[in-house]
Amino acid sequence: MLAPSPLDHSTVASARVLLGGSFDPIHHGHLRAALEAAEALMVARVDLLPAGQPALRSPLAASNHARLAMLQLAVADEARLGVDARELQRPGQTFTIDTLQSLRQEAGPKAPLIFLLGADAFSRLEQWQRWQLLTRTAHLLVLSRPGQTLSPPSHPLFLAQRLSEPLDLLRRPFGHWSALEITPLAISATDLRQRCRQGQSLRYLVPDAVWDYIQAQQLYRATSLSQD
Repeated sequence: MLAPSPLDHSTVASARVLLGGSFDPIHHGHLRAALEAAEALMVARVDLLPAGQPALRSPLAASNHARLAMLQLAVADEARLGVDARELQRPGQTFTIDTLQSLRQEAGPKAPLIFLLGADAFSRLEQWQRWQLLTRTAHLLVLSRPGQTLSPPSHPLFLAQRLSEPLDLLRRPFGHWSALEITPLAISATDLRQRCRQGQSLRYLVPDAVWDYIQAQQLYRATSLSQD
């Protein structure tokens, strides 16, 4: 069997890789996942893509402004991580397919576009708006824990789109999905918000600058409300 051809450096350089999430708040689990994806794909940067008000979940606890500020603080000292705030700037509900289509227009038809998502979100993919169009616009890379069983959509065409090696996503602009095992860090944004409500510290669970911001803005307390 012939070895795969080496990756074209210009193609890798043109790739856009994004990790979507509510980041309410951003924590070390998110940051570690994004960094490990950047290393596995050998790309210069992964952008964190904070969601607007999600269609499938209850309203977010922190405002768009606060979540963006925390993200910017979290990545300030890491050159391989950035922030793409387009969903926060779009009025009304936001859908991933709309975001990916806007990114595709910017990147052009040949650049690899890779959307990172967790295994739990992947298991609910068929509930997403126009989910069948996702791989017609981008690749999906599922971030999973070691030994975790993935639950992809049962559509035969989707199942046939899986690639065993995440790096192979960079050989094409879109059309496939793969999985990447990442270091499991048992940190949950839901748990962090609960800790805040109970007056507990988030030190060493979130970046120091993020924890300082949460305290200064009195976020996630029992009386705090999201205001945009």
